[in-house]
Amino acid sequence: MKEGTDHTGIPVHAAALLLALLFTAVCFPLRANPAVSSSKVSEVLIVSGVSVEPDSLYAGERAIFVVRVQRPESTLVSIELPDSSALDPFYLVAQKQSSMRLSAGLAEERFEFELAVFGSGIQPLPGFVLVFRDTEGHPLERREHRSLASVFVKRLAPSGMLELRPLKPPVNPDFPFPILTAMLLAVFGTAGAVLLVLFLIKRKIRLFAETLDPAEDARRKLRKLRNHLSAGLPPAECYADLSAVMREYLERHYHIRALEAVTQEIERDLRKLGVSSFDAIMNLLRQADLVKFADSRPTAEEARSSTRQAEEIVSSGRDGSE
Repeated sequence: MKEGTDHTGIPVHAAALLLALLFTAVCFPLRANPAVSSSKVSEVLIVSGVSVEPDSLYAGERAIFVVRVQRPESTLVSIELPDSSALDPFYLVAQKQSSMRLSAGLAEERFEFELAVFGSGIQPLPGFVLVFRDTEGHPLERREHRSLASVFVKRLAPSGMLELRPLKPPVNPDFPFPILTAMLLAVFGTAGAVLLVLFLIKRKIRLFAETLDPAEDARRKLRKLRNHLSAGLPPAECYADLSAVMREYLERHYHIRALEAVTQEIERDLRKLGVSSFDAIMNLLRQADLVKFADSRPTAEEARSSTRQAEEIVSSGRDGSE
């Protein structure tokens, strides 16, 4: 074996150099080249669609500009539009972003912009920049895109129009006569139905009252009044109720105005009719007037006696009805 070689025949210095390179590769591995990573991102991240709706509109109306980008789930993507001066004749009104999973490891990002469009004629959509980042937010790539889509902005007035036309007078709205007529008919119909029901009820009550015997009704009320007096009704209140019962009886039995008439008017009418119990009736009415207007204070026994006298006038034949 020659000097300076090992048993394999490789020079000693060459073997030492080979061992040093292996040690360096193991202890200090090569770092990934960002440019290579960026190129791999470019191969995967693609713009899958750019669209706008509607493609024809009037100045000032709004169009929806949509950009769809496919990306790995481990990569984030955002979009940048030009500033307002470079965006003219478009004006950004609103924007939103959404994601959708396409398959294992692949997703689609959807960017939607609402743009107000001005000017006239064909207006190409503005370009945009896609910014790719990893999950930690570190930038990977920026890619500019120029949109091939456009919109056609129609004029609000004919191109040959050189002067303003006179304004048309305002048109008065049509008055809703059918609706108003139907409402009035419904109101008047309802009111008429209510009045008819009230008339029938009142008539039924009047007919029922006419069928009742005035003497029998007065006797029933006088018995009830006597029971209230025995239960502790004050004599003054007893005389007020007694006067009301007798006046109702006289009006219904003799057909005179007694409920709303003063005592002198009742006296005049009864005198004309020649009622036989004239003095007893007038005596009861005058006693009730003294209690009501002269502040008379009758006793319970006097009130009980007047009630019995009223029952005798109604029940006996002294009322002159024979």
